[in-house]
Amino acid sequence: MLDELRSARRGQPALPPLAPDTYARGHAAFEALSDQRALIGRHLSARLAGRGAGPVSLLSVGCGDGSLDAPQAAALADVSPARPVRYVGVDPYEPSTAAFAAAMAALGRDNLTAEVHTATFAEAPVGGAFDVVTFVHSMYYVPDVAATLRAAHDLLLPRGELLVLSAPRGALNLLVDVLAPPVDEHRQWFSDDIAAGVAAAGATPEETVTLEGRLSLDGAGDEVLDFAVQARLTPELRPLVRAYLEAVSVACPTSGVLHVPHPVDVHCLRRAA
Repeated sequence: MLDELRSARRGQPALPPLAPDTYARGHAAFEALSDQRALIGRHLSARLAGRGAGPVSLLSVGCGDGSLDAPQAAALADVSPARPVRYVGVDPYEPSTAAFAAAMAALGRDNLTAEVHTATFAEAPVGGAFDVVTFVHSMYYVPDVAATLRAAHDLLLPRGELLVLSAPRGALNLLVDVLAPPVDEHRQWFSDDIAAGVAAAGATPEETVTLEGRLSLDGAGDEVLDFAVQARLTPELRPLVRAYLEAVSVACPTSGVLHVPHPVDVHCLRRAA
């Protein structure tokens, strides 16, 4: 079916990218049909719990609306009321950063200092160093993976860790390779590109961990299909995309609901003491 999509796109101009507000709505609809966000939250919680009870600082690049970060910030702050927690978010979409700021303020933790910047990582006026820097599904869009990894690693405190969560080039993301328009004149980077960027940066990573998420097709509308391919699909392409997703999906053994494999790889770089 990918060949059908390639044939349908051959000689055609690139599909239009998703506008920021459309991207945000599609992302929300997409995540509502996947269990991956919950898996990521549990994985981050387990990692952050290992940092003990001392002061802690975290930079979240591509923080979005704070729905993933706010629970992590609350958990860090609740370890001890005397524990200083610094939590910084960076995202280029202003409605998301406004939501991030509101989510952090709503936590009401006196020992939590939160700030957010509406900017790309390269442009964000981030000061200081951090115990943890995370890129959760945000490294796809940077112009140079190795340079971004080096810059992020330079922000780490001794024994700090850089966590990059990125999709592998599996069945779901083969659609992006075929249909997504370029991002600032480059294709979107996936997990194998992160591994190559780590090598180019001269860093030594920990073993990559894969979280095996699942995306349900039950109730997946046009916004979900568009987000899956990172482009505004034409009416002629949507049935082909849906048919492809159904072809690569598997049925849940208990409910029978079709789902598409939706894994994410966790790459970790640590700074020496």
